[in-house]
Amino acid sequence: MAKTTKNTPTKAEPKAAAKASVVKKDGKKKKRSRTGKSTKPSFSTYIYRVLKETHPEIGITKKSMGIMNDFVIDMMDKIASEAKTDLAISGKEKTLREWHVNTATKLVLPGELKKHGVNEGTKAIRNFNANRKQKGDK
Repeated sequence: MAKTTKNTPTKAEPKAAAKASVVKKDGKKKKRSRTGKSTKPSFSTYIYRVLKETHPEIGITKKSMGIMNDFVIDMMDKIASEAKTDLAISGKEKTLREWHVNTATKLVLPGELKKHGVNEGTKAIRNFNANRKQKGDK
């Protein structure tokens, strides 16, 4: 029978658990942090809400939700990049304003989507400002 040392896992202790912790010089174990991995934002909840609002009888598969999530992330990235470019062109300003995003939306989205995107964005800003004023009055 082979001897087991402190650092090697036994049959009862899985190998993954041994890899997840690091033994310090004083003998105490410390969990490794998972730095370096960035988490991808998820719009799945919001996509599902919009789907149920527009078509309550229709569902969506996990794979389709992943594709929709990637699409939304890609569009947000394109709009943000275009707005950043517009901000850089404008000069001294360092704050991204409503009209930067509005202009970027007009440049990135085609045809009818452009009109709907601008209208929905304007409506969202209006609602946000109205709610902010209400909270300030209380």
